[in-house]
Amino acid sequence: METKISRIREIDVSAVEGNRILAAEVDRDTVERCKCAIMELGLLQPPVVGTTSSGRHIVLSGQSELTAMRELGVRKMDAVGMEMPSGEGGMAKLSLLIMSLQKGPGAICEGMLLQEALENGATRVEISAMLGKSASWLSNRLALVTRLDANVYEMVRGGMLEPRSAQEVARLPADVQFKFAETAVRENMPKSAIEALVAGYNDAGCPDDVKGQILRDPREALKRLSDKRRAVKVGNGLPKSADLQNVTAHIEALKGPLAHLAGLLFNASPFDVSGHMKAIRELAAELGALLAIVSSLVSPGKGGAG
Repeated sequence: METKISRIREIDVSAVEGNRILAAEVDRDTVERCKCAIMELGLLQPPVVGTTSSGRHIVLSGQSELTAMRELGVRKMDAVGMEMPSGEGGMAKLSLLIMSLQKGPGAICEGMLLQEALENGATRVEISAMLGKSASWLSNRLALVTRLDANVYEMVRGGMLEPRSAQEVARLPADVQFKFAETAVRENMPKSAIEALVAGYNDAGCPDDVKGQILRDPREALKRLSDKRRAVKVGNGLPKSADLQNVTAHIEALKGPLAHLAGLLFNASPFDVSGHMKAIRELAAELGALLAIVSSLVSPGKGGAG
């Protein structure tokens, strides 16, 4: 006996209530792209509609598609029908579960698809309009693909290296990517550790011996990099004792630019700042080092320095 797993059924568009939480994320550009896709290709991603015990139909996923079909005057649509879980928060929990299963492709996969599309006659303007992405987003994805070592790419294809980890590896110089990736896979390093090691390697103040350790012994290197003071520049950049009398002036001079930067980044999305991540990571390392030093001065021991 075969098990029926399809829940797709035809439903009246007018009978489905919108989801006020999902609607908050819907923007006009996305709705317009949905309308174009529906008119040209049909409904590719059926909305998920939950039915309550009282018979109400509420969209749990696919608010943009539902809005697009309403605006197009569509009367009936295919939808994935589900019984709404009972109990407080049932609808929200089900929507969260559905979202967790809708994992999109990683940056490397996107870059490779972009490259293939462009090589076969598509234009950047066409793809940018179709995806609703900026020219810089396309350039960043394509640059990621061209930077990735061919051997590392084969590791991704073979399932040895996670695509998102490979995305971090691609930030390393091309001549060390494969060596690092091999060691990281052998040591079973998670993406978070790979990201920290790559950031450390690319740090302008990272000594050569630490870079060598990152390539041959990433676990020990990670312990070494955990000391945030490593990011503080030494040598000519170290303030002289005579400059300490100007500490208050330096702090006051920093407040304005830091407040301005905080305002710029507060509401920014990862996409908005994707082109500035190298500088942001370097800033995080420097601020972490400074915070460690300031904390040791403010609270040098039990009781602190009031």
